[in-house]
This record gives sequence, structure tokens and C-alpha cells, in this order.
Amino acid sequence: MIRTLVVDDDFRVASIHAAYVEKVPGFLVIGKAHSAESLVAGIGPLRPDLILLDLYLPDHHGLEVLKRLRQPASGASEVDVIVITAASDAMSVRSAMQCGAIHYLLKPFGFPALQDKLIAYREMCRQLQALRQVDQSSVDRLYATMSERARASASSSHSTYTLEAIEGLLAQNSGELSASEVATSLGVSRATAQRYLTQLEAAGRITMTLRYGSAGRPEHRYRHQRSDVSGAG
Repeated sequence: MIRTLVVDDDFRVASIHAAYVEKVPGFLVIGKAHSAESLVAGIGPLRPDLILLDLYLPDHHGLEVLKRLRQPASGASEVDVIVITAASDAMSVRSAMQCGAIHYLLKPFGFPALQDKLIAYREMCRQLQALRQVDQSSVDRLYATMSERARASASSSHSTYTLEAIEGLLAQNSGELSASEVATSLGVSRATAQRYLTQLEAAGRITMTLRYGSAGRPEHRYRHQRSDVSGAG
């Protein structure tokens, strides 16, 4: 589980954001902080992996807190931070990037916007954990993970229909399907099917296994989570 600390000066907003986080598989809210000092004090005992950081805090500006966290003596220099704020000026965005924030989400936003950022972050963590050595292509994939998810969420409403259609097809199928088989069944391109299958896997709604043939690259096979549950008994 990705241990997440939610920081916002508004108690109600912090509770809403915490509820959003809890809805995303793989994340656990370990606490809420409403000031810079309570955040810094909670780092050691709570040991978060990720902080959702508001910038407008009552005692110190969030960017100053972020700079403080990045100091080796803070004990939190390796904690990841997603900035969540109403500050829409370019200087704040640039400063957050320079201080190592992995994303910047503008208020107000709904659950889907935060969900996209969290799923992308979870996928990035998964890729990092799987790496032993890196080449340029793996580095490029890591850096592209967050932006690719953002582009997917900004696509047309038709994408929602396609996503639901692909998930529905897998839910109705008791076995596994490849991207090519999904594409043929729904009349979409293989690239489109693969993109949404990857998105569904990152969201934890389907699982992927590799099928190795006699030669060539292994084939990716996808199964709906409900199929795994129904077949487990």
C-alpha cells in the first residue's frame, strides 16, 4: 500500500481529499495535517510514501515546506509530493517542479482528476520496483507515465465509452483476451485497445499475464478481476 499523508489547512477539504484517496486501490491514508508544523512533526511517526500538499498553510507557505522536506536532515527527502493548490501562477508551478514535486493539481477538482494522478503515480512506482537496470527506453517510459495518464483523462467522452466497452467485454469473458482479440471484438484499432487495457490494468480493474510461445516476444493476456475471483473457488 502507498502510505499517503493529506495536507490542507481546511479540515473539510482535507477530509474530502482523504476520502478520494481511499477510493483508489493501492493507497492508504495514514493521516491528515492542517499546518506546516503538524506536517513536519508527523513525517517521522507516520512514514508516508506520498504527501498531497496544499500550498496555502496557516504558518508557512507550502513551497517553503517542500524545500525543507528536500533537505537531507529532514528525514523526508525521499518522500514523493503531489502539490494540490489553488495557486495558478507560473512561478508557483516552476518552484514546485524545482523542489521535486511529481505533479501539480489545481483546485477545485473532482475525484477523477485526483484519481488519474494517483493511478499514474502508482504505475510509476510499479515500474521503478520492477527495474534492475535501466536503458533509455525504460527511463523515457518512467518520465512519460504521468503525462500519458493526463492525456488519456483529457480525451473525448468517447474514450469513456471505449474504456467501459473494453472492461465490459473482459467482464463477460471467463478467460483471457489479447489486445488484438479485444480490438477485433469491438472494432477498434489494436493500439487503442492496448492503450485502454493498460489504463484498466493500472487502475487495478483487470490483470495481465504473459503467455510465452515457441518464439518471439511473449503475448500479453488480460482478464477481468471478477473473472479471477469467480475462478478462485
